[in-house]
Order: sequence, then C-alpha cells, then structure tokens
Amino acid sequence: MNTKKLLLSLLVGLSLTACSSTKAIQEPIVPIASSEVCCSDFTQFPWIQLNSTEEIDFQLDADSPIGHFSDGNSYFNAFKLSERSGKVQLRLSSLMINDSVVAPKLIALDDQFNIVSTTSLDQFDIKTSDAFTRTQFQLNFDLDASKTPYFIIYSSEAYLGQSIKIKHPARIRAEELGEAMPMVTDPTYTYKRFGKLKLSVKTLSLQAYKVPEKQVKPITPLAQPETQTFYKNAIIEAVNTNDITKALALLEEAKALGIKDAETVFVKALENKK
Repeated sequence: MNTKKLLLSLLVGLSLTACSSTKAIQEPIVPIASSEVCCSDFTQFPWIQLNSTEEIDFQLDADSPIGHFSDGNSYFNAFKLSERSGKVQLRLSSLMINDSVVAPKLIALDDQFNIVSTTSLDQFDIKTSDAFTRTQFQLNFDLDASKTPYFIIYSSEAYLGQSIKIKHPARIRAEELGEAMPMVTDPTYTYKRFGKLKLSVKTLSLQAYKVPEKQVKPITPLAQPETQTFYKNAIIEAVNTNDITKALALLEEAKALGIKDAETVFVKALENKK
C-alpha cells in the first residue's frame, strides 16, 4: 500500500511540474498605442543639450517620452551636440541587468532634422562584465556635429521578447587562461523596452563660430561744389522754361549724386514761378 501511495505522489508531482512549465510561455508584446506618442515629428522632440565632453547614465523607462519611428513606437531620449564641437566620438552602452537588456538603436539627424544615418544591433560589441562594469552591448562611433548635430536613442520593436545567451564571464576567463571550465550557467537576457544605458561624449575637434556677414550700404560719393552748382542752376532754369519733366530728371540725378538740397531748390523754383 505504501508503494502505491509513493507512485501516486510522484505522478501528482510530475503533473504539477508540467503545469508550471506551461505557464512559463512568454506573453505576446503589446505595441505602444499611437495615442501615447508625444510628438508628430522630430522638430517637436524634447532635446537634451550636451556639453563638449561628458558622461551620462540614463534610463529608458515609463517616464521617458514616446516617439514614432519607422520600426514602431518606442520610448526614447534625444540629444543635441554642443555648438562648440566639431568631430565627436561617442560611446553608447546598454547594460545587461538581471535578465533583461535594451536593444539600442541610434539615428543621427542633420540641422533640418532629416535622418542621415542609423545604427543596427549587429554593429554593437558584447563586453562581458569585469570588476568595474556589467556585461553590456557597446558601440563606439564618430559624428560630425556640423553635419549631424542631433541624435536619438531608442529601442527597436523588432527585438522585443527575443533573448540572447551570453558566455559566463568565468568561462571566458578560463578559456583565456587555458584553465578547466567552471561549472557555471551562461546567462540569458530578454530584450525589453526599459533598461539602463550609458553615453560618453568626447569632442575631438572644435567648431569655430562665424559671424554672419553684414550687408554694407554703399556710400554715395559727395558731388564736387561745381557739380552741385551746375545741377541747382539747371533745375531752376528748367522750371523757369516750364520744362518740368527735365527739371524732375535733373532732380533725380542730383539726389543720386548726394546733393541733399536739390529738392529744396526745385520747390523754391516752382514757388517763384507762380
């Protein structure tokens, strides 16, 4: 009788285990609704001004703005490079924490907010953890701030729910040192919308500021006294002979030569003619 009870207990245990594994099936990823998108185009994005050299730790989380991109809606952070920067070296890292990681994507834009370049996940290296850092995706790349002063970092919808298995750091060290393989399990990370990222900005060359050219008003040369006398007398004579058309033509020429009181001479000539 005891043997039958033992077998029955084992069967019940196995059935419970099977139920547990069935519940572990991943739920489908629900796309972000368009009603939650903050801005209709890149010009309206909230831009974070960067210094010429700095390091920033930031999160993609529920407080991040949501934008619409070619591969779906996503939480994002948008950055503007310093106006002092010319050539800039960037380092973007996405940290693998617990069992999740953001699959980062970066798009660079020109000063008219047109997309110039886009990164993909296969451009990132995997840097395993050591005494100072966590395991992470990492990408080093250069930008020219004069051509692409803006860039946006977000997570692509294409990777959400998928996972990646990374070699355990202890295995990597054992392989490098030729030691026996340790009894460790390679960690698996699932791509999620939220996660921690690091951004490093280093200016390699400066961009000079150019003062816009002012439009200089041409200087009218001052007519010689003899020329001024000639035009004044010619205007008076034209008025006196009732040739008003000629008088007006002489007046315009006199003004072009900078004879300021030519109009006064013309008006007085008309008054004296009455």
